[in-house]
Amino acid sequence: MQRATILFVIVGSILGTGMILSFYGNQIIFEELIKGEGLVKVGNSLTIQAELNNSKIQNGVYAIQVMDFKEGTITAKVLDPSDIEIKSKPINEKVSEDRFDITTPGIYKLVIENVDEKEVQIFGVIGPEPDAGKKSLGFISLYILVIGLVGLAGVTIYVIKNRKKSFN
Repeated sequence: MQRATILFVIVGSILGTGMILSFYGNQIIFEELIKGEGLVKVGNSLTIQAELNNSKIQNGVYAIQVMDFKEGTITAKVLDPSDIEIKSKPINEKVSEDRFDITTPGIYKLVIENVDEKEVQIFGVIGPEPDAGKKSLGFISLYILVIGLVGLAGVTIYVIKNRKKSFN
């Protein structure tokens, strides 16, 4: 039984490490993204601004989550520092994400518009696209969590088999 306890401690440590890395990875990925939220009425818009520099990174990313989603009522636009529309997209899902090119340094704007009569709660983010190292931290934590869960299942099976043997 002592061996099972040691195995459970090891698997628990792996799961704990995976959860900590997952939390830390999300913090790193989202630290440079500018967040905004609000109730958007018909004819109104939610604007989120982020200062982006093309000397550091060439691509930006934005994401939108609509709480009471209704298809064809929400539109997202990205404006460059000269207020020229560089990306426009109707939002056809409850959660939507897209990328855009950062051509000149300055303040880029994510403008989310509502054409429905109903007021809608919207969350949005805009900022530089996270680099591969930051994204890989998210995948590594996922793999560690999967390994921990498989290990937990294996140790549980091991304990059940050993209990049956001790009763015989």
